[in-house]
Amino acid sequence: MLTYLYDALHHFRSSFSRQRSWLLFCTVVISFIAAPEMIGVTSMCRFWLVGESDYYRLLHFFRSKAYRLSSLYSTWQQYVLNQDVAVEIMGRCVLLGDHTHVVKDGGRMPGVVSMHEHSETQAKPSYFRGQCWGGIGVVVGTLAACFCLPLELRIHQGFVHLGQAADSPEASRSSLGERVVAMALNFAFAHERPAWLVLDAFFPTAKVFRLARSVYSIVLKQPYLQLLIRAKKNYVAYFLAPPKPPHQRGPQPLYGEKVYLQECFDHLHLFDTVECQIYGQRETVQVMALPLLWKPLGDWLLFIFAITSRGRIVLMCSALTLAPATALELYCVRTRIETMFDMMKNLLHAFCFRFWTKKLPRHPRRPRANRHLKAPAAPHVGTVEACWQAYESFVLCAVIAQGLLQLIALRFNDTVWLQHRLYLRTQSRTLPSEKTVKQVLAPRLTKQFVHLPQNSVLEKIQHLFNGDNDDDADEHRWAA
Repeated sequence: MLTYLYDALHHFRSSFSRQRSWLLFCTVVISFIAAPEMIGVTSMCRFWLVGESDYYRLLHFFRSKAYRLSSLYSTWQQYVLNQDVAVEIMGRCVLLGDHTHVVKDGGRMPGVVSMHEHSETQAKPSYFRGQCWGGIGVVVGTLAACFCLPLELRIHQGFVHLGQAADSPEASRSSLGERVVAMALNFAFAHERPAWLVLDAFFPTAKVFRLARSVYSIVLKQPYLQLLIRAKKNYVAYFLAPPKPPHQRGPQPLYGEKVYLQECFDHLHLFDTVECQIYGQRETVQVMALPLLWKPLGDWLLFIFAITSRGRIVLMCSALTLAPATALELYCVRTRIETMFDMMKNLLHAFCFRFWTKKLPRHPRRPRANRHLKAPAAPHVGTVEACWQAYESFVLCAVIAQGLLQLIALRFNDTVWLQHRLYLRTQSRTLPSEKTVKQVLAPRLTKQFVHLPQNSVLEKIQHLFNGDNDDDADEHRWAA
């Protein structure tokens, strides 16, 4: 397992211009996997038993220009695809997308905006200040036992802090949903991997469907991205209008009889009974698929109606040939992205960063309308962008750490359970979780500090912190 981990880290060496930057990257990723606590860069220093000078070295790494985030994400995504563990349906991999809110109360932290909590729990305030992160992940394993492996996470609000005007191309997208679809579209196009994108009821808008159709594959004669989204309860659709009489004046109407989607469940005789995988369990459900015209889009969509033990559900799909049972199974996998966010927050603590900058105007701690966000002065935009990069770099390392834990769980399933010695009251499934893999890997990594393998990543990191990095010394002598 450790050999697999080190080989994966070596895969990123080509993305860094200097070995020192790559070793600092390995330091951060290993810290997320093996550190007993994670409350920021301080926890990494405690794990590696280093002092204040190395603390500032790590701070500088997150803002460094020795690497590009887009290149690192591309390398990570290609590495995941090369592992050949992605679930494929009809020749397409399955992507999941969503947003997560992270509470941040700093007055000089870029990307911090006022947000509204839509959940009904009383444990959260209705309005708070924080960052909105949008992410996509690929389903790996099997539909019965799978992970949502994170591919990319980005901040999706607060672009005024980067000096972007409200009418700029980066900030003009009116909906958060379009930004998630754009991430998935860039992944599918860059790696030439057609994909399904499964989203919840926050996303079904005409702009989202149009954006997914904007990139077309000539080889497949289909769009790179096909959407499967849960419909809202008040949505309506239309049948095709019948041909108008020859003597009637005017153009042929497009929309015929209006269909209230929720009223379709009153016609149970039109439903078929099938057996499919519903949230990890085999279940008999009633389904019906009906292609209808959706007026906001002005085109056909496939509407899937299903009655399960958990209630009724209506799905909207941009592919008219998808089987209704397959569509229902794909949507039931969508909850894995919620588990992915939960593991990032509570296991790896991927959002426990405290980077800030004096160059950003101070914002009040009380939530206010986002139209009052203050942009930095033009000479200070570069400094604020570096702080923004620090956030995304920190989360990038956590994304890679969590993905490696999931890949190890898939590849070394039996070995993980054989070496797991901690008490586990209930084993929910045969596939070990990220926490189980972390509990197995962390002590094995710590034991290697006693006898460091020669030319290993750990030995090079120790030499870096001890100030005797031969490669960097040679670089400095050559530059002199």
